[in-house]
Formats: sequence, C-alpha cells, structure tokens
Amino acid sequence: MKKLLLLTTILMITAMLSAQERVLIPKENLNIGVKTSLDLPSSGSHTILNPFQSNLKSGALAPTEHLIGTTFYDLQANRSLQNRIYRHDDGSIGAVWTRGIDDAPDFPDRGTGYNYYNGTEWGPLPETRIESIRTGWPNYAALGSGGEIIVCHDNNLFKLYFLTRENKGIGDWTEAYYSYNTGPDNLACPRIITAGTDHNTIHMIANTWDEYMGQEYAIIYARSQDGGMTWNIENETLEGTGIDDYQSLYVDSYVWADERAGTLAFLCGTAWYDLFMMKSTDDGDTWEKTIIWQHPYPFFDWSSTITDTFFCMDNSASIALDSDGKAHIVFGINRVIHPIAGNDFWYYPEVDGIGYWNEDMEPFSNDLDALAPPGYGFANSEMVENYNYIGWMQDVNGNGSLDLNSGFMFYMEIGPSTMPSITIDNQDRIFIIYSSTTETYEYENYNYRHIWARACENGFWGPFLDLTEDIAHIYDECFYPVLASSSDENIHYFFNADGIPGLGWGQNHDYIENRIIYGALPKPDLLTGIKEKGEIQDEGMALKTNPNPTPGIINIKYELKDVGEVNMSMINIQGELLQTHIIENQTIGENSTKLDLSHLPDGLYLIRLQAGNNSETSKIIIHK
Repeated sequence: MKKLLLLTTILMITAMLSAQERVLIPKENLNIGVKTSLDLPSSGSHTILNPFQSNLKSGALAPTEHLIGTTFYDLQANRSLQNRIYRHDDGSIGAVWTRGIDDAPDFPDRGTGYNYYNGTEWGPLPETRIESIRTGWPNYAALGSGGEIIVCHDNNLFKLYFLTRENKGIGDWTEAYYSYNTGPDNLACPRIITAGTDHNTIHMIANTWDEYMGQEYAIIYARSQDGGMTWNIENETLEGTGIDDYQSLYVDSYVWADERAGTLAFLCGTAWYDLFMMKSTDDGDTWEKTIIWQHPYPFFDWSSTITDTFFCMDNSASIALDSDGKAHIVFGINRVIHPIAGNDFWYYPEVDGIGYWNEDMEPFSNDLDALAPPGYGFANSEMVENYNYIGWMQDVNGNGSLDLNSGFMFYMEIGPSTMPSITIDNQDRIFIIYSSTTETYEYENYNYRHIWARACENGFWGPFLDLTEDIAHIYDECFYPVLASSSDENIHYFFNADGIPGLGWGQNHDYIENRIIYGALPKPDLLTGIKEKGEIQDEGMALKTNPNPTPGIINIKYELKDVGEVNMSMINIQGELLQTHIIENQTIGENSTKLDLSHLPDGLYLIRLQAGNNSETSKIIIHK
C-alpha cells in the first residue's frame, strides 16, 4: 500500500510540475558580443532588411484575437512597457498605443491610438489620433465612477498632456496640460495609475527631459486626489532615487503596479543601474525602497565607468501586487560590457531568460554573475530554474536543441526573451507573457518572435504556451505584449505584429504597418498541469523548512497528532524518488530533524512527509 501511495504521489507531482524541458544553447555562445549604442541599440547590430513581401492578408488573426488598431510608428517603449490596457470593473476594456497613420517623415500626425471594448464588442479601427496635437507614449486608467483618463507627452513643448472623459467609450475628450508650480521645466514619458474606490486619486511618475537636481535625467512623482483638478504632491524626487543614489534615471525605465490591498508600488531599473522598487502603504505620503538586483557598478557614468562583462536585467520589467499587497516582479536578462568611455557598449544576443522575484525572496547581489542563467556552471549565479528563472526560448520541435538562425534582432529591450508582463488574479494565481525569439519561421537571417505565456499557482510554475502559434502569425514578428492588470475567466492582453523583425524607428527596415492585436486566453489553458488547490495541501503536519533556499543542510520542523514513525521522501521535478528516510519514535506535537542535501545539484525539489493518514509536501530550493 505504501508503494502504491508513493507511486501515486510521484505521478501527481510529475504532472503538476510538467513543462517544456529547457534546452541550453552552447555555453560558448554566451561570449559572443555585439557592439551597439545607448541611444540606438540597433545601430551597428543589424543590416537594413529588404522590403517585406507577403501573400498573407495583413488582417490575418487567430480565432481568439481581434484587430483593434494599426500604426506605422512602431516604437512603443524605450524600455519597460507602460500600462496601455485596462480592464474596468464592469468587464469593459480600454487600450491605447502610440499611433502614426502613415510613414510620413517625422510623423506629424503621431498621437494616441485608442479602442474600447464595451463588454460585447470592440469599436471600429481608429482613423485618427484622439488629441488635437502631436503626442506620444500614452498610458491609460479608469477615472471616477465610470470615466477614463489618458496621459501622454507633447515632445514639442516637453509637457505632459491629459485627456479625460466622464463616461468611458462615449463622448468628447477633455484636453489639458499638466499644470504645476514647482518642478523641472521639461517632462516626458509619464506613467499613471488611479486609486481609491472611486479611481479619483491619480499617481504619476515621469522623467525630466534634461538635468534636474544634479541628475542628468531624474524621475519625479506627483499625486492628485481630485481627479487631476489640483496636485497636492508636485514633482517630488523620492528618497532613494536622487543624485545621492544615481547619476541618472532614464526614460521608460519605470512601471506601475495597480493599487491593491491599500498598497502602491512602482519598479525602476535598466542594465546600467539597480533594479529597485518603491512602495507606499499610505497613499503615496511616504515610500520605502527595496533594491531587487544591486548593480555591480554604482553611479555608472558613460563618460568614465569601465566595466567587466556582467549579467544584467535587459531594460524590461513588470510588477504586480497580490491580495496581501506583496510585490511580484518579472524582468528580462542579458549580459553587457562597457570597455571604453562613451555611449557604445556590447551586449550578448544569446544570453537569455526571464527572471522572477517576490518579497518573500532574498534580493540578488551585485556579483557580476548573479543573474547568469542556471545550467552553465557560473559559480556565483543566483538563478534557479522554475524558482527565480522562469522563462526562456523554447525548443518548439522537441529535438533537444534550439535551431535558430545566425541573426538575433533586438529592440531597446536587449534580451532574446524580453518585454515580460505580469498579472495576478483574485486567487493570487500569477500569469506572465513575454516576447521571445522562437525557432520556426524566419525572415532572412532572423527568427520571428512569438508571445509566450506561463502561470504559477501555489508556488508551482506550469507549462509554456505559445499565444501566437496560429497559422495567422507564421510570418509575424510579435512584440510589445502587455497584460491587463485584472482578469475574469480569461487573461486579457494585446501586442504589436508586423512582417519584419526589428523596428522602422530603429532603422532595421522601412516603416511598415503594425497591427495592434487583442487576445483573451482562458486561464485553464495555462493552469492545466499545475497542482489544483487542495491536491497537495497542509493536512495537519505544519511542515516548515529553513533555510530555503539552502546550500545543503536544511532544518525541518513538523507536528504530529499521534506517536509513531515519519516517512520522509525527496523527489525531483521529474517525479523521480531520490531518497527516503524513516524517522522512528516521534512524539505528539512539534518535532524536528536535519537533512543533508549537499550531494544534490542545484534546483527545485519536493520533500514529502507522511505519518499515518497525515502527509504534507513542500518545495525545497537547493542553491550552493
């Protein structure tokens, strides 16, 4: 009977943890660097691609998708993506993007593309921008009891521009510049969320377009508690973000989480300074800073700082809060070096990965190899697969290798898997999507990017799903994915798709029309294969492990209801039983033991305790 129970447990855990097996590219490929530039990473990296010819209809879509707009202007973010899609409490959805109607020089008609889903259908494709002036970089939120708000920037005057209306999806927009008494002269690249039961409190961060308070570029925070009529916090440089901490904080290096459990949080970071979070539990009156990844070269200065090669976040990240207000963060991973003074640097096209962190984890250190992908033997790597390293390029054909062409097309977000977006539902299940170079079809020397998704329930990450595997996207570059911050039975997202890898803005090819595509994915499509609630839950043993992650020796505490023996099993993520240990003569109440796991390789394991009819299973991370 015990053998049957153990076999059942192993089979259940195998199914629970199943995901596409990760395939490593050759380690020597991690040392292939490409010279590029801070100002235009694509320059010096790629040749101009030939004009695209396709027999596919430009409006081709998968059955679960809807075309909501188009644009010729294709740069949607310099780094992390702004909150451009919002699902309202009544199930309606608003979405915005930077839109150029055609490829006219300098895009004089550039502005906000907007579409609205009323709960039944999306509106017609927009034919014009919604503003009366040229703008860019819109982001979107609810406002008041049933309205909506967009903030963008006017880069002719370097001012922030608000558009509001009382009833979402209906009527004329009210336009106004952000007016303030104190602060920098020039602002750009704003990001907002609205908070409170009435969505009438606006929280905004933006970037100074030039030197401010000693920084080359600074980030400022502002708050309005009356829907933007007045601002009782104007352009504050928050403690921990100023000149005492960073020489400069670049545009689009910051992103909000939607308010949850009375908590506000935003994330900031690039390859050239810390990845850090600012968090407030008092509506923005005070903020606490957490450094998630500590940069190995503090106060990095392009004119003087010389670096060794180091693994880094790749300029893209996203943040969400769970029902307790705890922050969860995803970010792209790459590797860079800055060997000479100036704005040129080298990145490493085949260094791949999506990292994950939450507030129950220890922050990453400033070691040069702290963010090195696992499996390559970097002794100081702090990444563990399916724990804090959760996304990567997929072996689609299942032949045990990544069959990729010689060219890697990159954006301002420099990783081959990049632009992650995260949302957390009311059951605290985590969903992520990201854009990843994918073996299958290609254009010239470049494989197309696909949008991949993954979910986590009760601490376990499930299988990967290609959201763009439909035949409609065979010849599509799919990028700039953004998840709505709330969900129902589906997750809701949108992304750009066009026929050529790279950007017209980046001079990779001529400007061509991008499709803005909305998709909805049923959650069970991602949650299948992850343990369901109640399958492996606390059954009365109060199992605790410490430290976890562990370098080898782990302390185990548990409670017994009856005197007897405890059967302890160690299982790997393939469901293989590694070792068993019987502990005899255990007493009622709390018991403890130590276990030496130093002989096992780094990774994710399960420990299962069973005593009579009671049992409990827990994750253990080994990281030496």
